[in-house]
Amino acid sequence: MRPQTPAERLATLLYIAAVDEREAAARQHQPEFAEWLLECAARARAEAASIDTTPEQGRLAI
Repeated sequence: MRPQTPAERLATLLYIAAVDEREAAARQHQPEFAEWLLECAARARAEAASIDTTPEQGRLAI
């Protein structure tokens, strides 16, 4: 499997965060697990926010 590009990693992390948040909402009868899922979603969003997706100068189209 090839490594993910920064843009692909960003999209993956945002997808994971959305799934974790949806799952937490569905598991309100398990508050500790729901809280853990929300913490995971927050970590994924924080990592996604730290990813630089600007293209390298040499790769810009002229």
